[in-house]
Amino acid sequence: MKIKQVVDAGKMTSSYLSSYRNDLQLVVEGGHEINVTIPEDELRDLANRINERIESIDKDRDEELLAKQEEAVE
Repeated sequence: MKIKQVVDAGKMTSSYLSSYRNDLQLVVEGGHEINVTIPEDELRDLANRINERIESIDKDRDEELLAKQEEAVE
């Protein structure tokens, strides 16, 4: 039997990544901490996925801004 645990910790309030052990600390509402050690390959994968998400957010915002500017011109 496999047991899986999912923790919905809420909104992240701060983070810290050690420069020598790849230990990641996430602090969430209420001051609770989530600490994980991330191997280099997983750290790189995480960075790529975060960058892709940020690019998507920026693209959506640019499209919204352009639509508002076009509405203002009309």
